[in-house]
Amino acid sequence: MTKQILPEELQIHTLKINDVVTYLHENGWQIVNHPNPRLLVFQGAADDAGNPIQIVLPSQNTFEDSYRLLTKAVNLLAVIADKSPPEMIDLVTQAGSTVDF
Repeated sequence: MTKQILPEELQIHTLKINDVVTYLHENGWQIVNHPNPRLLVFQGAADDAGNPIQIVLPSQNTFEDSYRLLTKAVNLLAVIADKSPPEMIDLVTQAGSTVDF
């Protein structure tokens, strides 16, 4: 079984929603319209059953469930990328810190 990161562990990292959004955009994920403005929904490639994989993020870091949703996203991305959750956090954070001049 793949190691997963817990919401409490994620709180010690400086992962921001914008970092995850940047990573998703850079890796071909598409935003999906959602009726709840508090949620950002992204759709990626299809899973083994042919269904599109979706990641749900909070629209702000300050919501009560922000860490839970970010944790789920990191764990899912880690499985897809065949990385450990800490490696995935590093990749996502690096994507968010890339600045074009």
